[in-house]
Amino acid sequence: MQLVKLNLARNCLKYLIRTYGINEIFIPYYTCPAVWIAAREEGCRIIFYHIDKNFYPVNPFPQNAYIIYTNYFGMCSENCRKLAAKYKNLIIDNSQAFYNPPEGLASFYSLRKFFNVPSGAFLYTRKLSQENFEQDNLNLNPANFHNNYTDFVKNELTLNKEKSIKNISELSKKLFEKIDFEKDKNTRISLFKEYKKILNKDNYIKLSPDENEIPYCYPFCPKKDLYKEKTLKNNIILLKLWKNYPPNMPEATLNNTAALPLNDIQYAQKILQIFSEK
Repeated sequence: MQLVKLNLARNCLKYLIRTYGINEIFIPYYTCPAVWIAAREEGCRIIFYHIDKNFYPVNPFPQNAYIIYTNYFGMCSENCRKLAAKYKNLIIDNSQAFYNPPEGLASFYSLRKFFNVPSGAFLYTRKLSQENFEQDNLNLNPANFHNNYTDFVKNELTLNKEKSIKNISELSKKLFEKIDFEKDKNTRISLFKEYKKILNKDNYIKLSPDENEIPYCYPFCPKKDLYKEKTLKNNIILLKLWKNYPPNMPEATLNNTAALPLNDIQYAQKILQIFSEK
């Protein structure tokens, strides 16, 4: 596969739709809306599909179908391998799985999901576009949701307006080159274990990373409302994942899932302390 460095993960999908001439694509109901919005903006017909409690597609796909599968929380590598072995046109959304190797027809990654960079995405593809793309020159300050929520929201709103496929910015490239990846990996694994120790019994989601996986977050779908009370009482901001699924959909069980951070030790320890209090 060849590496293409673009401005946003959603634009990696646009790149693939154009390059492969994709007219119809299967997308999970449970995924970031930016994914299906990007497909629709390219005039691609979408067929949504359900996943089961193991985050695996409920029903099989047509053999030659183009399919997007989300590597949920960076802990669904086995699902990725199984699907890639069955479907030649599988596209893996590794936005939450930066350290996972590419699988299938193509795989794309979000730099800003994992690291303190304002934008940037990596796309591994077997076919390159013949288009020429301009370079991204947005001047955004990196911001995460728990330390600088106002700037985080401003960045998200600004990026949502970015409809054009662009090459990665120079700023994101420079910031990315300074990342200590080994430190990041060790921190994520360590904090995940700490979260699991105190929250696993009250968590609907039972996924754990295998020895080769580095998780994006600790996905916490609480069985009790008391956790919501604790976050409000202590002014803790949690990043909620995709929600508002109707009660008759299986995805509704995941409506309250929060992505507990693994890249900020101080904030994670604050969450752990509050959630461990009786």
